[in-house]
Amino acid sequence: MCDPTPEPRRPLLPRLPSWLATGDVHEWTKTVAVVVAALWGVYTFVWKDILVPSWAPPSLVIEVKPRQEGPEAKPAAKGTGPTRLRLRVIATNPSSRTLYLLPNVWWATALQRSQAVPGRSFETEANAVLRDPSVLQAERGQALVSAGVVATGRLFIDNQIFPGEILSRDLSIPLPRGDSPLALQWLVPAMTRKPLSGSGKPLPFAGQRLGWAYNEVNEVIYPVLCKASTAGVDCHAKNAELLQDEMKSFDPGSVVFSKTLLIND
Repeated sequence: MCDPTPEPRRPLLPRLPSWLATGDVHEWTKTVAVVVAALWGVYTFVWKDILVPSWAPPSLVIEVKPRQEGPEAKPAAKGTGPTRLRLRVIATNPSSRTLYLLPNVWWATALQRSQAVPGRSFETEANAVLRDPSVLQAERGQALVSAGVVATGRLFIDNQIFPGEILSRDLSIPLPRGDSPLALQWLVPAMTRKPLSGSGKPLPFAGQRLGWAYNEVNEVIYPVLCKASTAGVDCHAKNAELLQDEMKSFDPGSVVFSKTLLIND
């Protein structure tokens, strides 16, 4: 004869051990949650916001655009026609690092085209240009020579540019006579480490101020380091390569942004 008493149902899931319901386990759970949240905060703030941006290479994009259609229409001394070229220089920092701008410089050089020297091969002209530190170019059948620097100055007076920030500057450059082109050049030294005077820490160039000078004999722009003295401001020429070496010794991430544009051609 069958027993009418039904068997008790077994739970679908086994019962959790009794020790999981103790207060110690609850405290450990909260502790683990706090540790995980702290590690996530360290990852987000230190790794993503500090370390990763500090490893990104510095970058500065500089564009030149006409400020208006064509050159500035100002009458020349004799006759009519434009005598100046108006340009807008735009600098953008697309990187994730703040760049600290050192004194920078731009200059425009007038160029002249003439017939190539008879008997002088294009190979000779090309090698002469390629071995020269200037920015001229060789053209077959024509000679492109420098007619001298027509204008120069500071490109930006700002001493820093933040990530995503845009700086702009307008230039007004005298045009050479005729259809001669211009070579527009600039040098923008920048650092990723901010020089702090009075902090007791070493300064770039041993505390001297970077500047620029022009040599009319050689038609070159070169860097100088200046310091104040009882007799005034004393400046001395500095080799460009040694200058970059000193920048790198102070800040390995430092860089000199440079470019040459051929305009009005």
